[in-house]
Order: sequence, then C-alpha cells, then structure tokens
Amino acid sequence: MEHHHRQPTADAGLLSEGKRATAENAADGTEAGFAVDGRDDTHWAGAPYYVWWQLDLERVCRVERLRIETEAGTEGVATYFIEHSRDLLNWDTVVEKTERRKSDAGGEQYETDFEARYIRVTLTYCSTGETVGIRHFQAFGRALAEREPAAASRRSPLKFAAVSYDRAQGFESAETDEIETGRTDRVVLSGEAGSYLLYRGVDFTEGGVDQLRGEFGFADLDKSKRVTLEVRADDLRGEKIGELVLFKQWKRWSVLAGSLKHENPALLKGVHDVYLTLASVDPGQALMIRWLAFVRRTPLPAPRPKPAALPAPENGEYRIYFGNLHSHTGFSDGIGVPEQAYDYARYEAGLDFLAITEHSNLYDHNLDWNRSRKWADIQRTAEEKTEDGAFLALFGAETTWYNQFGHMNTYNMEFFLNAYETELNEIPAYYDIVKRYPDSIQQWNHPWSCGNRHLDGFEPYDPELDEVLHLIEINTIESKELGGLYYYVLALDKGWHVAPVGSQDNHRGQWGTENTLRTGVLVEKLTREHFFDAVRHRRVYFTSALHLHVWFKVNGAIMGSIIPRTGELEFEIKALFGPESGSRIVKAEIVGERGEVLHAIEHDGRHLEYKVSLTCESRYFFAKIYQEDGEFAATAPVWVNNE
Repeated sequence: MEHHHRQPTADAGLLSEGKRATAENAADGTEAGFAVDGRDDTHWAGAPYYVWWQLDLERVCRVERLRIETEAGTEGVATYFIEHSRDLLNWDTVVEKTERRKSDAGGEQYETDFEARYIRVTLTYCSTGETVGIRHFQAFGRALAEREPAAASRRSPLKFAAVSYDRAQGFESAETDEIETGRTDRVVLSGEAGSYLLYRGVDFTEGGVDQLRGEFGFADLDKSKRVTLEVRADDLRGEKIGELVLFKQWKRWSVLAGSLKHENPALLKGVHDVYLTLASVDPGQALMIRWLAFVRRTPLPAPRPKPAALPAPENGEYRIYFGNLHSHTGFSDGIGVPEQAYDYARYEAGLDFLAITEHSNLYDHNLDWNRSRKWADIQRTAEEKTEDGAFLALFGAETTWYNQFGHMNTYNMEFFLNAYETELNEIPAYYDIVKRYPDSIQQWNHPWSCGNRHLDGFEPYDPELDEVLHLIEINTIESKELGGLYYYVLALDKGWHVAPVGSQDNHRGQWGTENTLRTGVLVEKLTREHFFDAVRHRRVYFTSALHLHVWFKVNGAIMGSIIPRTGELEFEIKALFGPESGSRIVKAEIVGERGEVLHAIEHDGRHLEYKVSLTCESRYFFAKIYQEDGEFAATAPVWVNNE
C-alpha cells in the first residue's frame, strides 16, 4: 500500500476526531479515545501485540485517507493491519504494514477508497517491547447520506446476524454485553427442543459449502450440558445436511463450526432456504447465537512422507540437550510474546530448545490455519531465533478439548487442528487426521489434569496412531501417583510406544525457570532435523534433576529402541551431572511393567556407570536415576519384542 504525507484534499473532512473508540485492552493511564483526541501528550496503549483498537464513525462514511502514528515513533518499528466494516461482522483489510522499517515523522498516511462505519487497527509487532500504542489516528472523507440499511447478504462465506431470521419458532431476541469490550449485541436465544430459525435465500454459491460457522453462547456454563443443532435444507423436515453438538467451551461465547454433508451435492450448492432446529437441549441449558456463516473449510495440506532414520553417530554416542516442549505466550492465554519467550529460554534459563505451543482455539482465524497471522508469525520468529548448534526455537500447537477429554500438542505440522470444529470432539475423528501425517509429532499433555476423562485412559490402543504419537508429559509437582509416573506407566502397559517429557506449560512467563522440569533429547547435532529424528525414535527422557545426563541401553540398544528378546538382557546405565550442578546421584532403578522395580543400585557420586545382566519377562524397561533430594530422571523405555 502506497504511503505518503500530503495533506488530505480540501473537501475530505476529518471524520475521526472525538468519535467513540474502544480497544481489546488498555494500559494504565491510557484509554482508547486518546488516539483520536488530537493531542500530542496522550496516546492509547495495549499489550501484547496483536491487540486491536477500534473506531466507530457513527454512520457509514466514504473514507479517502488514513493517517496513523504509532507509539514506536521514529526510533522503533511497528507493524499493523487496518480493516473496515459496516456491520462489525465482516471485515476487509485495506492496509497491511508488514515491512519492519521505521516510520517517518508524523507516521504513515494511506490513500483509500472504501465505505464503512467501523475501522479497526491490529498492531502485530513492536520492536520496543510487547506493548503497542497509537498516538494519533485520523480518518478523512465524508459522511454518506442516511439511507435504509441494505439487507445483510447471506452469500457464502459472509457472516450474517442471527437476528435477521425470516421466521422463528421458540427463539426470542436478547441483548448481551459479554462478547466484546464496550459493545452490546443482539442475539437469538432458546432453550426449548423443537425451536427453529428460518433463513431464506442462503447462497451456498456454485462452489458449494461444507461447514456452518457461528458465534454461540450458552446460558448455563456447565460444559456437560449440550445442545444439538440440526441444519436442514429447503423445508423444516427437509434433508438434514448438518448436525452440530454444541457445549460451552473456554468462555461463554465461542466461534464454533460443524460439518455440512449430504450424498446429494446439489443440496450444498446454489441457493437454499435453511432451517436451524434445536433437536435436543439438556435440562437447564439454552443456546444463544450472534451470527452465522456457511463456508468451505480450508483444506489441509498434503501429507509429507516420514523421513528415513538418520544414522547413529560414528562413535555410537549421542549428545544430550535440555529444553521445554510446552509453553505459551500472550498470543494465546499466557503473557509476553514469542520473541521474548525464545530469548528468555536461551539467555536467562540456559535451555537448548523451547517449543511455543499456543492453544489452537485462541489463534486469530482459529478455524482457518492458513489465514492466521499469529501462526505465521510464530514460525517466522522461530526461524529467526534458531541457531543450529546453539538453540532451537521450535513451535507447535495445543489442541484443547473442553469436553473433559484432554489436551494434545502437535509438532512438525504446517497446520493446527482446533476442537472448536465440533466433529473433532469425537476423538477418533481427530486421531484419524493426525495418522495421515506420518512425519508429524504428537504429544499427550498433562493427563493428570484433563478432567474426568484423562485422555480416555489411552484406550483403545491403535497401532497406526502409535506411529505418530511419540510423547507423554510427566509432572512430579502436580501428579504424585507412582512417584509421578502413573500415567506414563499406564500408557506403556496398554502398549503405546511413548517417551516421557518434562514440560513447564508456561502461562506466566519464566520460560525455563518456572520449575526444574526438563526434557532431555539425545542427538548427534542440535538441529531440527536431528531433533525430530530423536523424538520419532523416542531418544527422549524426563528429568526434574537439573543438568542430569542419562544414557540407558539394553543389549546395546539406546533408549527408545525396540529389540528382539534374548534369554538374558544386558542393561547399561550411564549418568552424570553437568558442570553447572553440585548434585549427586544416590540411586538408580531398572523399571518394568506396572512400574515394578526390577533392579536397584545404591550409589553416591556425580557419575554413575553400571552394567548388569538380568532375566526378565517385562515387555519394556526404563531407567530411573535419583539425585539426593529425591528429584529424578526417567528415560524412555527399550521395548523387547517377543516375536
């Protein structure tokens, strides 16, 4: 977008000064209106970046020029995008500054030509810190003559207000101020099964649709209380083209989506009357709807093949690096920004790697992975912050279920999966997708805090899923059963080939210093290629004992291996503390099925090398090494194949 600093034409008046402004949040001493008060000594500020600021011109205007001066000034760098809307539902981008260059004095001006009532600025980066701000925002143009508002378009993929129905039975209109700061919205509401809404002339277009999206709210915040919404074409009892099982997610209001499908493709193309019917409503629940949209879902990318295993080091010895595979920033529900997180982990915490794994339901465009600027920005930042041999800046996404199933991290995937797509609340549907991506990495997160389902107890065992499900979290701080290993052992006993990891799941910053939990990875070189190769082959272990290096072998095969059974098994444990630690190793154990200790070694020293031959019938074995205060490392197993 061209920018320059000419004054606006004489007949293009200043539209913005004194108009009502709102913002996603505001720092102390600032408020949204300060950005349009015309004063040089005030400004609006918010944090972290990706925070939005919004202006209401009070009526539809033709906007011919925009001027923006951010708080980064001429010394810092800020990026942003500017959108406009008539209805607060459908937004078009008119300006996007992505180049990280300094601004001239007076900021940037942009020639424009659009009609809108609302203008929104989203600040996407600031070189001076996570706080962003606007000192001046001006919109120039002219107010348009008052006229009857045009009927909202029901053409895919536009959103339209749920209150714009043509007929309703059992639904009533209501108002809520809970959706967005500083705004009251009209919604429709019903808690009665059999209630319906009719929208005539919905245009699925010749390209067709396969998904209904909407912003849904729930009168009762109990997540177990569900509403089933049926979608039928052309008649109240016409062909069912969709069914959404809806329930309260993280907050009362969420944008949710459900699949539309039918054996007759004509029902998903062209123009149709659409009936939405509440097929069932749990007692005490009521469904609220703000808007609806019929869309074609973003397709998933083509799978990549699983890479061939990298050869072992020539000397047979892997190096060990430590880090954290589960963390958050203010890009979802943590604090700070990715740039800060990676730098803190490397330079303050001394980690060798950090993965940022934001909740996928909290991304911008969380139903369209290819449109999410945050998702793209994390990947770009990770590339900038990675230095092979010194630090790996990794990224993933945490798929977060609120149906008491649990949470899972995905890594080495181009896209993220969001359980706000209602069909993914049927967990086999989610697993069936990740199984199609053989080069991906999957991790079961904090099973001890996953509601009453605890990842469904890792049942049923699925050998195809086992090929991509590599990791499971351990937390000795929050999960005490079996010394913190209960869920790890449970998964192993059910046949899964998973390695244990220590994650901090940071939500309050302190990436790497919040506690002593770490993940150790055995690699020849600290590169992404070697890192993911190690994870796929389970050369990974958990430790709450800082700087504890552990190598565990059975019959010469390193942790994570699958070997044939022999009459006697040769076990080898090598463990030592790095020079940063003053701790001592006091005990080591060889552990088998059900967490049974098969062999124990008493010790007192910084370095342990131990070999023993045992005859054991367990299907797997892992090592557990203790420091003097009871903190320990637990390795991935070596599995023994009886065939």
